[in-house]
Amino acid sequence: MIIKEIYIRNFRSYYSDNTIKVSDGLTLIIGDNGDGKTTFFEALQWLFNTSEDHAYISNFSAMRKEELSPNEEDRVTVSMTFEHDGLKMVEKSFKVTRTGNGVDDYRVGKIEYMGYEEDGSERIPVNGKLMLERCFDAFIQRFSMFKGESDLNVFNNPKAFEDLVHKYSDLKDFDIYIPYADTCEKKSFSAYQAEMQSDKKNQAKAKSIEYRLSDCRQRISQYFNDIKSYEKSKNDYSARIASMEQNKDASEKLKTINERLEAKRTEQRRLTGLIKSVDLNTSLLDRFWILCAFPKILEELKDKQGKFSKTKRQMQEDFVRAQAKSDALEEIKAVLGGKPELRWDIPDQQTMEEMISEHVCKVCGTPAPEGSAAYNYMVKRLEAYKKHLEETIPVKKEEEVLFPKEYIEEIQSLYMELGGHNASFVTTKATEINERLELLQRFENQRREIENQIEEIEAEKTRLLIQTAGITEEELSKNFTDYTTYHRQMSNAEARITEYTQKYNDALKEEKDLKDEMDALASSGMAKVYSKAHTVFERIQEAFNRAKDTNLRNFLNALEGTANKYLERLNARDFHGVVRLIKTPTNSAEIRLFSVSGDEIVKPSGSQLTTMYMSVLFAISELTTLQKEENYPMIFDAATSSFGDTKEDDFYNIVDSLDKQCIIVTKDFLSHGVLQMDSIKHLTCNVYRISKEAGFDPQNLATIRTNIELVK
Repeated sequence: MIIKEIYIRNFRSYYSDNTIKVSDGLTLIIGDNGDGKTTFFEALQWLFNTSEDHAYISNFSAMRKEELSPNEEDRVTVSMTFEHDGLKMVEKSFKVTRTGNGVDDYRVGKIEYMGYEEDGSERIPVNGKLMLERCFDAFIQRFSMFKGESDLNVFNNPKAFEDLVHKYSDLKDFDIYIPYADTCEKKSFSAYQAEMQSDKKNQAKAKSIEYRLSDCRQRISQYFNDIKSYEKSKNDYSARIASMEQNKDASEKLKTINERLEAKRTEQRRLTGLIKSVDLNTSLLDRFWILCAFPKILEELKDKQGKFSKTKRQMQEDFVRAQAKSDALEEIKAVLGGKPELRWDIPDQQTMEEMISEHVCKVCGTPAPEGSAAYNYMVKRLEAYKKHLEETIPVKKEEEVLFPKEYIEEIQSLYMELGGHNASFVTTKATEINERLELLQRFENQRREIENQIEEIEAEKTRLLIQTAGITEEELSKNFTDYTTYHRQMSNAEARITEYTQKYNDALKEEKDLKDEMDALASSGMAKVYSKAHTVFERIQEAFNRAKDTNLRNFLNALEGTANKYLERLNARDFHGVVRLIKTPTNSAEIRLFSVSGDEIVKPSGSQLTTMYMSVLFAISELTTLQKEENYPMIFDAATSSFGDTKEDDFYNIVDSLDKQCIIVTKDFLSHGVLQMDSIKHLTCNVYRISKEAGFDPQNLATIRTNIELVK
């Protein structure tokens, strides 16, 4: 079967009519992540799946769906024109009708298959489903279509290997004879055992051997089942690991992105907490920020209080001086002019004694020689003073006061109370507020910068998730976590297989030894006859099993030899090792890579694994061609993601030269979304570039349309 043309209409992102002409050899369909590569592959899978009869609206183009008017209809169609004993065409489609203006007002029709084949110049309609099943059945599809690198190891599926062996080897010829030989061996041995138990001489020993033999066979069966179970587990883990390998880089990138995102969000929360840690409104009272202007007022108070105090002192001094002068003048007038005398205590006793002694009046500065009127007056005043002291002291007349209230002193006291430590405390508030506002502004600037960085990281994360279409964030995260676990579990399964294989082989040897021991008891009579009969059936059984095993080994050797030819070609300028198809105890097989020295390459690189598996697939394809005398295409989606640039060039040049139709959907030969024409100019095949139509809305699926361009 050679595909000539693929037509896709309104299948998901493939809006309206899209046609791809397929080369007889290699056809490359190149697109970036999210451009529709996997959708193209799944469109073919949908076409080839003849067991699915239900149509889903999700397969209908979202862009076309939004365009439909009420009562308008259109179709989802995928068709293939191919050569297979003449030119043929198969088409799978269903109709979609819009029934109203609501988002769910659509009616989906039934799946329809159509087929045509040419007979000369005439185009004859046929049953499309039956024609496809006849020309490209599920078995062939299993070894022809591969989605991602994880699908390449077809031997991970024991059923696939079993079907392959039975279809293309002679092992199916043994399916009738081996069960019959097994039944004959068991019946002959049962008869032999019964005869041995009837032999009185050897009855006890025979029963003992029979008991041990029964236990041994139970263990053989159990070990065999354990091996099968662990082989299945190993294959499951291997398949999971292979699937994870395909998205390993994306998982690691996602982990790094999430770690960066969490670090930024933690910093964002820290800054938000710092910003909210001080409430500017409540701080006016709680933190005394309302007093931020008080130092200036306090300085003003200090200045005014100083001026008031100075003025008061000056006024008080002037007042006292004026009052003293007035009192003195009154005294003098009283002495000289018969005016009322000074108070009896003015001047005081000490002052009058000094004036008498010094012969001078210290009130007015007038000399008072002894015997003068002034001198006699002072003596008289001193005697009156002394006499007055001996009398009861009368209540002094209330003196006139300039400042009856101490307001200035109160102001000074208030300043002293507000000054000192309190003034120092309040003085820091303005600085504290300014520093806090500046700090908050820095925090706010940092938070805005962090928020911008978070947006950039989230955009990077969104791009990554879009590029790994079909894999959720949870699955990618789980892949990273489970990768090591699955490796460990696969290693444990391999260790258990080795352990139980050894036990199985030991039990088989033990079974043979017990049979030999049983045979040694049958020395005469009918027991000896039954022993010989059982021996014959046992050897027939062993012969069939050996023949089956030999045929399987010969089949694997032939497949292995062809695979290594392809492996060498696919790695023309690189180390590639040697493919070995290892038969397991359960008659399955494993694909492994060895050095010619015999050492197994335990951890091959991703590209080595890919070319190893692909070489086996090409070998199977060649075997299919030889057996059925019919060639079949091989279709790969993202099978070479582990290749480097040099490996890409070599690989595609080699595949391009093979006499084998291959359709490879890949993102190889793209650098930052730009197709590297220099790398594909040497290819002789058709090369298509698929890409999203410009101007799409990243949040609206209905704006996504995949364009197909033939570039070479």
